[in-house]
Order: sequence, then C-alpha cells, then structure tokens
Amino acid sequence: MTLVELIKPDLVFTKAADTTKEDLIGKMVEGVYNAGLELPVSRQSLLETIDTREQIGGTLLPSGLAIPHARIKGYEGFVFAVATPANPLYQAGQEIRLVALMVTSQSGGPWYLETLAALAKISRDEEYFTRLLAAQTPENFLSILKERNTPLAQQSH
Repeated sequence: MTLVELIKPDLVFTKAADTTKEDLIGKMVEGVYNAGLELPVSRQSLLETIDTREQIGGTLLPSGLAIPHARIKGYEGFVFAVATPANPLYQAGQEIRLVALMVTSQSGGPWYLETLAALAKISRDEEYFTRLLAAQTPENFLSILKERNTPLAQQSH
C-alpha cells in the first residue's frame, strides 16, 4: 500500500478558503461523510472527538503539518483526508501549511503510524513539500504526491 492509495481524490481539499483550523477540519469531516464513508459515529461526535484530542495537545509539527485525528471505538477502517489553506492559518503563532486528518480504530489500525511517518518525512523535504502546498487542484496535489508514492509497511496487529 502507498500513501496515494490511501486517499480518495474527493478527500483532497486544495486552497481551502476556511479562516480557522477548526473550520477547515469541519469541512474535511463533512467531506468524509459526503464521500459515503461509513463511520460508526455521527459527524458531531467525530468533530467532538477530534476537538478533544486537539485540546489535549496540538498535533502541529515544526514544518507546518497539522495532523488532527480521532480514534473511534468499534471502527476498523482508516480515513485519510488532506487540505491546504488558501490563506495562512496559525496555531500558537506557528503557520499551518497542510492539514492531514486521520480517523482510525481505537488501536490506531494498520495504517495510522505509517501514514504519520510518511507525512512527517514529506514535510521535512522543503522543496517537495512546497510543491505539494502550491497544488491548485486535488488532481495536481495527488500527481505531485504520486511522484514519491511513499510505500507504507503495514504493521501486524
């Protein structure tokens, strides 16, 4: 499995015009449900779970990669969505450059840590990361992401 294979094109939001990280996460959650992905929780419950996790401690890396996530009891799937803000967003004075939303099982499932590691690695390659951030369309974003097509080693659970 590769990073590109884990993301549906309709869960890539480029140049999103939202004005806060919370609004952008809301848009991404709405996209998850609009894409027909079935989760065992309501939209509101998912947003509350993500918000609770964010309140514990932000998930913003020094590169500007924010990784809000939710671990859902009774869910064995993996949802991965990404968004680039059209205008700068900030958290504690640090710019948010890319938001990667992940929804997974209580244990983290087979793809969570591998996806997190792949995204962190991509975000440290400033030239490549900047190209991803400049993508104007989901198709362009995925095309650039596919250049590296980062393979993920599935953990045994």
